[in-house]
Amino acid sequence: MNLNHAGRTETASPPPRRPVSPECDTALLLAELQRLLEGSGPVLAKEVRRVSELSERLGRGRFHLAVLGQFKRGKSTLLNALLGEAILPTSVVPLTAVPTFLRWGETAMVRVARANGHAPEEYTGNSTLEREGFLRKYVTEEENPKNRLEVTEVEVLLPSSLLANGVVLIDTPGIGSTYRHNTEATLNFLPQCDAALFLVSADPPITEVEVAFLREVRERAPRLFFVLNKIDYLDKDERVETIRFLRKTLCEQVGIGEEDPIFAVSARQGLRARLAEDDALWRDSGLGGLEAHLVRFLVSGKAAALEEAVRRKAMDVVESALMYFRLGIRSLDLPLEELAQRLADFDVSLNQAYQEQRVARDILAGDKRRAVEYLEEQAEV
Repeated sequence: MNLNHAGRTETASPPPRRPVSPECDTALLLAELQRLLEGSGPVLAKEVRRVSELSERLGRGRFHLAVLGQFKRGKSTLLNALLGEAILPTSVVPLTAVPTFLRWGETAMVRVARANGHAPEEYTGNSTLEREGFLRKYVTEEENPKNRLEVTEVEVLLPSSLLANGVVLIDTPGIGSTYRHNTEATLNFLPQCDAALFLVSADPPITEVEVAFLREVRERAPRLFFVLNKIDYLDKDERVETIRFLRKTLCEQVGIGEEDPIFAVSARQGLRARLAEDDALWRDSGLGGLEAHLVRFLVSGKAAALEEAVRRKAMDVVESALMYFRLGIRSLDLPLEELAQRLADFDVSLNQAYQEQRVARDILAGDKRRAVEYLEEQAEV
């Protein structure tokens, strides 16, 4: 869009559009969207990159399943238990400072990317303990406070069967801790989620902060799995009461259905069971049911969930581009509005000048009349 010599707004002819049928799949829609954005010039380069990333993820079937929740709910321990390896650092104080992506790889490895020209680092180590120690330097608040090392992404590659179907598990900073930047990092990460394991625990039960966060998560992630952790702190009756309270809260304040499952687990027992290869303890921990549910979802429901998530994210890109165009149109209209306002102000000033001129003319006319009368009187004398 530009201005012609007369100051009128002209709209440039759009590039020819390729026909897109209603039955067109998501991959073709993304390709069409990328073509349109690229035709708008370099100003939408960020949006073009986002669409390109979505196309790549959809093509590879790379599904982002994040573990979300308040700090100290046991997110890292839960992931360690599901993977059967204590790779993620855990502690009794808030730990995770940046999101950590866990992907499948033939060889166990940690990759760290940093901003401002820092070279990426890769570390294989000789054991899980060594890899955990290397990881701790970058993803914990204690050794990387406020992310002073400028870590942009951390990947952990593991030959885990759970990761073999294209799923990427993500450990996120907890919300609501004393470290506000951890909460901000989690909120900024939400647009990358395709689905989420939302973790609460029995001590204490779900809080107002978690409910508010969960409402925001539901807008970003089309699929949610609810996990109640630390049930080993409760006896049988307390477990029933806690689950009943949690379901009631989620139904009334978040809007989940009565049929949505809530998995009651002990991540700590599950990790012990995996490390000791204790099948009975694994079943008692409740993680066997959660793992089976996730595997069924990844086999039968992942593709549809990924496509739905990608479409949502593509709509976010469209909204971002439309906002840019609206601002551009607004910026073109502003000079015309300012000109109109200045013309109006000039008219007011001109009217005031006319009035002042009339007053001055009247004053001069009166002075002239009085001067003539005076001269006539003096002439008679």
